[in-house]
Amino acid sequence: MKKLLLIIVLICWNSITAQELEIPVKLLSNSKAVTQRYLGMDAFGWEYTIADNEFRKTKDKQTLKYRSVSLGEIYRADIQNPLQIVLFYRKFNTVVLLDNQLNETSRINFSDLQQPLIAEAAGLASQNKLWLYDMTSQQLGLYDLASGNFKTITPPFNDSIKYYQNDYNYFYWIDSHNNSYRVNIFGNVASMGAVPDFNRVQILSGNELIYENDNKLYFYNLEKQSKTPILTVEKSLRNFHYAAQILTIFTDSEINTYKITLPK
Repeated sequence: MKKLLLIIVLICWNSITAQELEIPVKLLSNSKAVTQRYLGMDAFGWEYTIADNEFRKTKDKQTLKYRSVSLGEIYRADIQNPLQIVLFYRKFNTVVLLDNQLNETSRINFSDLQQPLIAEAAGLASQNKLWLYDMTSQQLGLYDLASGNFKTITPPFNDSIKYYQNDYNYFYWIDSHNNSYRVNIFGNVASMGAVPDFNRVQILSGNELIYENDNKLYFYNLEKQSKTPILTVEKSLRNFHYAAQILTIFTDSEINTYKITLPK
């Protein structure tokens, strides 16, 4: 009898412990999905999306749009500076810069440069420069928007890029073997550690990320190599976005917004 009671207590304890390990979320809003890709929101409350290969920003029922039929699919959009938005059209090896009204201010075809480049990754860096990974040299560098010059800042990469992300001061990437790295604008490369298998991922810092695998979200600490499940109810997860303790999850039919506090 005592053994049976002990087993029941252990089962209950394990169940409680497992529940405590999950990061709770609080539903803030739910709406029908009307966009293909959600990119985020800026400090002024504008939401950025891509629908039907058209770049859009929306606020208070006002929508601004940009489309370039000749350049094909928008591969990546960098919205960290609302006054200088970067759209990357990888198939056409081209970057388009937009102002805050989505007027095109510049268009750069890297095939037309004096020393042509093949861009595999592009994003906005500080000091009026672009992060640019050149497939020809397999090196990451900085493209100066004022002078049109490109300067490599890293040795050639050993493996191809599986995922990348950037801010003004850092370029982050995960290679084909799920090893993660970051480099600053001075070319100092640092390994961040191995990343579990993922379908989608968002790097939060040099030490933390959120990833999705098999329709489940996890918070991952790179230093500790530890993962914590995020408690959500979606059975079909198409994409997600995290910013300032707000987690937005996109399914085939809904957009759910949650309040979440990540572990320190």
